[in-house]
Amino acid sequence: MRPRARRGCALAVAWGLLLGSAWCLPVTRRQWLVAGALTVPAASTAANAEEEIPLGSIPKGLVATAVGEKVTTPNGVTYEPLELGTEDTGPRNGPPRGGSTVVLKYTARLEGFDGPIFDSSTYRGQRKPNKVDFIESRLNVDPSLPNCVFEAVKLMKVGAKGRAVCPPKVSYGEGKAAFDADEVGEVKKVPAGATLYYDLELVRIIKP
Repeated sequence: MRPRARRGCALAVAWGLLLGSAWCLPVTRRQWLVAGALTVPAASTAANAEEEIPLGSIPKGLVATAVGEKVTTPNGVTYEPLELGTEDTGPRNGPPRGGSTVVLKYTARLEGFDGPIFDSSTYRGQRKPNKVDFIESRLNVDPSLPNCVFEAVKLMKVGAKGRAVCPPKVSYGEGKAAFDADEVGEVKKVPAGATLYYDLELVRIIKP
């Protein structure tokens, strides 16, 4: 073997397990193998990035389709439909999307769906001059609601009612700090890392 060839094969030892004997192959074949070996991690990283769903969002086409059949979003929100709502189609019938303005009724609790209330649309509505039991909210924009509510509502059609279990990751501030409950709530502060329980009703989509 000529000196240049020996030096080429010696370099293969440094690359060892990754490239094996590729450095002893003709240049064209060697380049193909090296390129393939080095692009696998990049492709894998891109695939993982595509699978990540931002907090407050759900995959396109995911929707609740049967009463009692729980749906879990990629970020861990578990939604159980109690009523499916309208069978009509169209943007004002739902499901809504990010940026939609909707009318919601909800009750938010700790420790389960029979636990103490820390917030509700009735609490908020009773402070309005017309004393209503609902709120208007723009999904993914309204800072007064957590990401878990946005994800659950995007599974619903107008008239639907359901329950959502919200892990800390999709709570206010990703559950990293305690926050104040509504001033008339049964609890005054929600601890960091708490799981939240929401009863929800999508009353109307004002702006799809």
